[in-house]
Amino acid sequence: MKTVIKKIGINGEGIGYLNRTPVFVPGALLDEEIDVKIVTKEKRYAIGSVNYIIKKSKDRIQPKCFVHHACKGCPLMIAKYPAQLQYKRSLLKQSLIKYAQVDPRKVEKVIGSEEIFGYRNQCKLPVSLNKEGQLCSGFYLPNSNIFTEMKKCIVHDRGVERIRHEVIEVLKRFGIQPYNHHTKSGIRSLVVRGFDGKYQCTLVTGHDELSCSLIEDILHIRGMYSLWQSIHTVKNTAEVFGKQMVHLGGEKQLPFHFDGLDLEVSPRSFFQLNTAQAKVLYQTIASLVKGHKKRIVEAYSGIGAISLYLRDKADEIIGIETIKDAVVNANQNAKRNHCEHVRFLCDDAASKLTYLSKNKEIDVLVVDPPRSGLDDAMLECLLRSKIKEIIYVSCNPATLGKNLAVLQEKYRVQRVIPIDMFPNTQHVETVVLLSKLKTKKHVDIELCADELDLTSSECKATYNNIKQYVFDKYGFKVSNLYIAQVKEKCGIKERENYNKPKNDDSKKPNCPIEKEEAIKDAFRHFQMI
Repeated sequence: MKTVIKKIGINGEGIGYLNRTPVFVPGALLDEEIDVKIVTKEKRYAIGSVNYIIKKSKDRIQPKCFVHHACKGCPLMIAKYPAQLQYKRSLLKQSLIKYAQVDPRKVEKVIGSEEIFGYRNQCKLPVSLNKEGQLCSGFYLPNSNIFTEMKKCIVHDRGVERIRHEVIEVLKRFGIQPYNHHTKSGIRSLVVRGFDGKYQCTLVTGHDELSCSLIEDILHIRGMYSLWQSIHTVKNTAEVFGKQMVHLGGEKQLPFHFDGLDLEVSPRSFFQLNTAQAKVLYQTIASLVKGHKKRIVEAYSGIGAISLYLRDKADEIIGIETIKDAVVNANQNAKRNHCEHVRFLCDDAASKLTYLSKNKEIDVLVVDPPRSGLDDAMLECLLRSKIKEIIYVSCNPATLGKNLAVLQEKYRVQRVIPIDMFPNTQHVETVVLLSKLKTKKHVDIELCADELDLTSSECKATYNNIKQYVFDKYGFKVSNLYIAQVKEKCGIKERENYNKPKNDDSKKPNCPIEKEEAIKDAFRHFQMI
C-alpha cells in the first residue's frame, strides 16, 4: 500500500494516512512517498514499516551508525541536521497549540548544536552476553527483552566509549557474569560519565563483593578518577541505580570546569548530558533574567549549576532539590565558587516553594522538572503565589504544553526558545519565559486542524471500548461523563465534549473513586496513559 508522509510524530516516526486512518511509520521522513507494510492495525490507527521508498525526501541521508535500525535511539539520524531542527520546532509547536493554545509564532527557531556526534558525556548501558557468549554492554531492542551488543555509539563522547570498553575487558578477565535474578549476583549495568579527560564509573551489580585486584585494575585505566558500585536487586524497574552506593576507589566526586564555574558531581546527581549545549542553555536562561533581582529560586536544582550560573543576577538565590546527594554536591559547589548568597535545601519542591513564596518575595523562579513535568501540587502552588516571572526549562513538549495550559490562568507566555541538546533524536529542550498577568485578559487564536499532532496513545480506544473493558473486568458500567472526567484528570485532550452540562444550572455527578480506578486501568490497558 502506498502513502505520503504528512507529519513527523513525537517519536520521530513518519505519519501517513490510508483511508483517513493515520499510519505511524518509523524510518519515514516528511513528504516521502512510500510503500508501507501494516504491522499492527487498531480501530483508529495503524503502525507500519517501510517496504521501499518510492519518492525520497531531499533531506534523507545515510545514517553513520551501524545499529541505527535496531537501536532506535536516534530516529532522526536519517535526516540532514537543518531538517532535524525544523522537525523539532514543528513538534514543539504542535504540542503547545494542542495542549495550551500557545500562539505558534512565539516558538523561536531551534538553537542547533555545533557537534551532532560525540556530544554525550554519559552512558548508562545494560550488560549481558553477546552472540559469542562474551560479556559486553549494549541495549535491548525496543519493547522487548532481546539484548544486542553495542560495539560503538557515535553520539557518546570518545573518552566515555573508550572507558566503557576497557572496563568490560577488565570484568571479562575476572570472570564477572551478567546479573542473575535468582542468585541476585552479577553485573547489571555500566554507567560511565566524563569531563575534561576525567571519568567516573559505576558498576551496577547484585550482592557481589568485588575483588581488590579487579578494583585496582579498573582504577589503573587511563583517566579513571572515581569508581563506585551500586547494589541493585529490584526486579522490573526502570531505575538504573540501586539504593545502596559503595565507593570502591579514587575520588568520591567527579570535578569539572564549566564556563567559569568549578563543579563536582556524584554518580546519582544530574547534569546535562551535552556539555557544550548546556552552556548555551544556561546562557539563554541568564539572558531572560533582566536587571539585578532581590531573590531567585530554582526548583529541581540538581547539583546547583543553573543557580550558580545566575550568581551575579540576584542578592539571594535558593535552590530546592529532593535528592540528598545532589543537594550535598550543590552546597559544596556554592562554597567552592565563593557564592555565599547561594544555598540549597533538601525538600519537596512544591511544599518548600509554598513556604518560601508566603514568607519571601520571589522575583524569578526557575524550574527544570523531570520529563513528567510539574505535578499538581507544584502547579497549585504557582497559581497561588505572587512570583513575578517563571523560567520553565522542559525536556518534554507534551508535559510542557499541559503545564502551560494550567499556568496561563495566571501567567502569560512571553518567549519560547527551543534548544537542541540531543542531535539525531526526536528530543528538544525548551526554555519558556512566563510573566505574571496583571489583568484578566485572554487571546483567542484560530487553530488549523493540521497543526494538531496526533499520537498513537490518543487513538487507542473509543468510549465504547473503554466501557466494554470495564464491564468485562469489573462487572459494572461507566458513563461517557465519567470517562471524560477521568480523561481530564489524566491530561488526555478532550473534544467538545461529553462532560459539558446541557445547561448552565445543571450539576454534574462526580465519578466515584472505584469507577475512576477502573477507567484508569482501561486507559493503561489501551496505552493511553
